Amino acid sequence: MKEKSSMSPICFLASILKYSIATLVNFVIYGVSLLLVAWLVDPAVWSQVDIFISASTLLMNICILGLDQSFIRFFNEPPNPLDKDALFGTCFGISSIFLVLTCIICCVFFPQQVLSVFFVDPLNNIYLALLFLNAFMSMIGRYINIMYRMEGNIKLYTFESVAMQFFSKMFYLIAVFINPSFDNMVLWVLIGMAIFSFVFLWPNRSRVTFSSSVLFTKANNTLMPYGLALAPTAIMLWLNGLFSKVYISKTIGAAPAGVFSMVSLLSNVVALVQAGFATFWSAFIYANYKTEQEKIKQVHDYLTFLIVEFLCLILAFEDIIFFFLGPGYKSGVDVFPIMLLVPIFSIIAETTVYGISIVKKPIHDTIGIALSVIFNILFCIWLAPSFGLYGVCIALAASNIIMFLYRTIVGQKFYCSIVNAKRTTIVILIMFLIVFGACVFSHNFIVKFAISLIGMIVYIIIYRKQLKNAVDLAKEIVISFKRKKFNNH
Repeated sequence: MKEKSSMSPICFLASILKYSIATLVNFVIYGVSLLLVAWLVDPAVWSQVDIFISASTLLMNICILGLDQSFIRFFNEPPNPLDKDALFGTCFGISSIFLVLTCIICCVFFPQQVLSVFFVDPLNNIYLALLFLNAFMSMIGRYINIMYRMEGNIKLYTFESVAMQFFSKMFYLIAVFINPSFDNMVLWVLIGMAIFSFVFLWPNRSRVTFSSSVLFTKANNTLMPYGLALAPTAIMLWLNGLFSKVYISKTIGAAPAGVFSMVSLLSNVVALVQAGFATFWSAFIYANYKTEQEKIKQVHDYLTFLIVEFLCLILAFEDIIFFFLGPGYKSGVDVFPIMLLVPIFSIIAETTVYGISIVKKPIHDTIGIALSVIFNILFCIWLAPSFGLYGVCIALAASNIIMFLYRTIVGQKFYCSIVNAKRTTIVILIMFLIVFGACVFSHNFIVKFAISLIGMIVYIIIYRKQLKNAVDLAKEIVISFKRKKFNNH
């Protein structure tokens, strides 16, 4: 006999929407920053700034040692002798010490070798220290964000998420208006992140400790293996995108790399559909996978339907989007449909791969992303010489699809979360056809609009049952709202 669902559809949706507030506000900040950069910053300059930000994030993911994932996994059941505050102190403290040691070693012994990995033009050694400084401040934001999220403190989580987006995005726009050079933009990125880090670390300073009893606790026997097993996943995920940016910069040119960076960032607009879903979903899965499997299966269909419909909508108005970006990034319209596949498969994976985490076998996540990195490099070397920017985008999209397929197939063996695998396969194949048509007719607005409209109609037919249920849920929410309003009066 199945256990009764512990959460009604309305409460479930309300929980997702609460976590979506930060994402929706961040989307506005994100959009404004992209537009201003597109209008006022030369693509060649922007590519180097974006590589700086991406490289510092990669360094953060390397030095964090996967302990952010340990913090998430063991937050509700800290290993002895830790409590939740001590768990924060242990994970953050070890990550911070490792980052500082790595920074010292790199800056003292081989600064130019590390910088040359990311940048074409020689940079002063100070930029390597600045990369690590930005990585440390990003680490602070990462841990505090997780803490507020896991505590269920939606107000502070929302405030922190919006503040990080503001200080990491809007602050370097000051440089855009003053002097949009690489040096100036990097300086303002660091100033913004420094303000953000102080504002949020200071109130939580009591949780930060570097005492030996916390850093070298026996709980590390549990925390470290789990974190280190997941660390390669986060590292390689960032490495994948960063490799493409650096590869274009070094082989095709800084200006095409700037176009790629802009298109890559713009493609993340589909995250608007995902909104706060991923933030809420991971906690929901771990707490309810034993009792809510049917609801989890239904969510896969709803999310997939939303994301493919949104894909069609974006492609229908792709030309208008790039018109607002200006002539410097106009060539991005050719590869934008391909790049949309990267975040789309990442979002769909939110509902297909959690079986790997449930059975605590993160090695499969590592294998999946390793395959993605390897194929991305091989496809780039194979396709870029003949197809240029097209080849790099195809390589990145194809490698992410390979990762999705591996992790989904393995994840479904451990925990089934797809109602109808055949239907999902058909939906994805249709998506490939739509993207192919958008690329072939990239400069024909009417044809692209027609292809997108047909795609939307086909998906509505396929998911007509889910659409009807969604309409019924919307009616139920409206009736519930009116009833509460009437009772209040």
